[in-house]
Parts: sequence; C-alpha cells; structure tokens
Amino acid sequence: MSEGNLQMARRDLLIAAAAVPLAGALGSSSARAAEPARGGDEAAIRAAFYYAYPLYEFARTEQTLGRSLGGPGVLNTVTRRAQLSGPQSRNVTAPNNDTIYASSFLELSGGPVEIIAPSIPDRYFSIAFMDAFTDNFAYVGTRATNGKGGRFWVVGPQWRGRVPAGVRALRSSTNDVWMLARVLVEGPDDLAAATALLGQVQVNVPGGQRTARGFTMPATTGVPDAANFLGVVTEILRRSPDGRGETARAARFRSLGIGVESPSPALLARWSVYLPKGYQDLREGFLFRDLVVGGWTYQPRGVGEFGRNDRLRALIALGGIAALGEKEAMYFHANFDGSGARLTGDNAYQWRVPPGGVPAKAFWSLTMYDPQPDGRYFLVENPIGRYSIGDRTPGLVHEPDGSLIIPIQHERPEGRLAPNWLPAPKGPIRLALRAYLPKPELLARKWRVPALEKVAPQ
Repeated sequence: MSEGNLQMARRDLLIAAAAVPLAGALGSSSARAAEPARGGDEAAIRAAFYYAYPLYEFARTEQTLGRSLGGPGVLNTVTRRAQLSGPQSRNVTAPNNDTIYASSFLELSGGPVEIIAPSIPDRYFSIAFMDAFTDNFAYVGTRATNGKGGRFWVVGPQWRGRVPAGVRALRSSTNDVWMLARVLVEGPDDLAAATALLGQVQVNVPGGQRTARGFTMPATTGVPDAANFLGVVTEILRRSPDGRGETARAARFRSLGIGVESPSPALLARWSVYLPKGYQDLREGFLFRDLVVGGWTYQPRGVGEFGRNDRLRALIALGGIAALGEKEAMYFHANFDGSGARLTGDNAYQWRVPPGGVPAKAFWSLTMYDPQPDGRYFLVENPIGRYSIGDRTPGLVHEPDGSLIIPIQHERPEGRLAPNWLPAPKGPIRLALRAYLPKPELLARKWRVPALEKVAPQ
C-alpha cells in the first residue's frame, strides 16, 4: 500500500469507528467559521470570502433563473420544469434526475408573496424556502407538514402586518428568497401525473404592492473581478436592510469591503490577488477529503441549515446550491474508489448495494456527473439516456440475496448485469448518492455507503 493510501486508510478507520469523531471535527470547523475576522492578512479576506460567496452565487442564480438583471423579470412568479433533468440542464450545478421542479425567486421588499401548496399524501414532495444566505428556513411537504398543503405568506424582515385567517406566515431574514418545490417522478409513465400535481403549486402577489426590484450589478460565471464580486455582494445585502439573521454579521467584514459602496483601490487589489485562490480553495474543499469513508464523502452536519459555518455554506453554494437540510435529504459523493484512487471513466467499477437498499423512507438514487473545470457538475450524455439509477429504476437485476450490483463504466457492458449499467464519461467522474427522508441509521452516520470496486470492463 502506498503512503498516500496508508494515510487514507488510517483516516477512514478513525472516521468509521463512530459518528462522534465526525461531529467533533465538524463542530471545530463551525467554531472556526464563527471567529471574528482580525487584521489585514489573507486569513481575514478568506473569512470575508466565505461569508460573501454564497450571496454572490445566490444573486447569480436569481439573475439567471429570475431574469432579474435590469428589471423584475419573472420575480414573484412561478416557473415549472415539468421534465426530468438531463445533460442540457446547466442553470444549476449538480441537478437531480429524480424530481420535477417549480421554482420562484421571491422579492419581498414590497410586501408578502403568497404560496398555494397542494396536499399530496401518496408521493414524496417538498417545498423549500431558502434565504439569500442559502439557508432553508421553512418547508412544506411530506415530512414537514405530513403531506398537507395550504396557503402561506412568505414575508420579509421588515414586514409587520398580519396574515389573513387560514394563512400561515413564513418569515425570511432576507428580502430575496428562493422557493423550490420538488415532486417525485416514479418514471416516464408517471410524468403526467406528477406534472399535474406540480401545476397546483401557485405563487400570487397580494394586491397593492409595488413591482419587484431587479438587480443593477451583473453576477458572472467563473472568477469575477474584485469590483464585480464586492459590488454584487453589497447590492444583495442592501436589498435586506436592518441586519436580520446572517445579514447582521456583514458589519464585521465592512473593513474588507463587504457592504461598502466604493472600496479603495488598495482593497480591490488585495481582493484581485485573493479571488482566484478563494475559488480554487472551494473547488478543492468541495471534495471534502477529510470526511472520506471507503471513497465516499459523508456530508458534514449543517448542510442546508448552515448557521455560522460560512466555509461549509460557501462550499455547498459552489457545488450544490439549494441543498436540502439533512432531515429532508442526505447527500454522499464519490470522487475516489475503495483504494483511494481518483474515479475516472477510463476504468470500470462496480457498486454493490446490500439487501434492503439504502436506508431512506422516500427514495434513493445514484447520479453520475461530469466535473467541470470551474467546479460545477453536470449530467452525462450517454446512449441509453440514463443519468441516475435507484430504487425506482425498472428492470434491474438483483442477486439471489436481494443485493444489487451496478456496473459503472464508459462502454456498454455485456452479460447479466447489463440492465444495471450506469454510464460514465471518459475522464474524471463524480457520483452522488441521494437519500430522501433518511432513516435514523443514516442520520446517525452508522450505515456506511459501500465502496466502489475497480473491476475489469464487463
């Protein structure tokens, strides 16, 4: 065994011993994230970057999906995507192929926005409400409301009114909110029924409110220049005055240009030097190399509901924005095989799911992604149009003991396991395992995701 693999094996052994070390390590990370920025060194700018980057990425997504640069676009209206994601789905990194979506970017400075949600007792659905810091502050759906819908008013931090009878208020700490509804699709034949349910998710603006505000500063893909980065972050902060929630912490980074209208040339120069490093740090950090067990990265505690763990918030904003909280869903990623070698489509692998499957109350799926140079992940074009595989995939071949062997390779396999093939691209690959409504053993990190085994092509 090489020294690198020996070190990984030791690390895996320590992590696998119990879930407590994971929680302890993450607790220390969270504590570091909450420390105040001090001095004028790179560490201070790094802390400001972790705080600010999710705001920048939220603004970029709101401008793209809400078409809100220079005007209100489609803010405070609902857009439905009644088709399963594929390789062409590139507006949001790491899309899933399990659900269809209804999406709405809400702008609450003019007053509440009403959401009407259906009751869906017999299939998984969730409607998550995420503030500009990418925290999910409210849910409606299978878990949160026992499948019951209703009328909800999403209100901003300055609103002081009263909701009508029969309406529930959902308060956000920012005036920019992303509502994202997910409805499970059992397969192509189920798409029409799921689409009909998705169509019942409605967004209305009560009368007498002013037009929603668009953005004036464009957020770009890739590494922005310093003036653009700080300008976009300052604009989105100023859209939510009074410093509620995580917004209140912006003051501690003001000396570093966060929330400042015209940063000095010297400060812009420091950010210009740091930003490429910061983005590279996030690309590397999203691999979560310190939480690897058998080649799989275990999601840190706090995903989707980050508190003051700014680094984790920034990592997820880069590689999986709009991630749900772990009671709703858990995410595991594979960048390495069981020996610690980087996964690549130039090799062939097998993944064996034990009898009983992944412990999830709703469903589980394994999705293949093609890593991009900028740190984002997209679905992979392939000859059978399969982008994920899971407990709802028809026609899979199980072993006599009920286990499931999934071949993962670029070329179509032959033989008995061919129906279980998950196609891979050439070059680096990234796998994501999603478990919706995870069972207690998964939440406690007691159930271990099986390692991928490198094999000869089938």
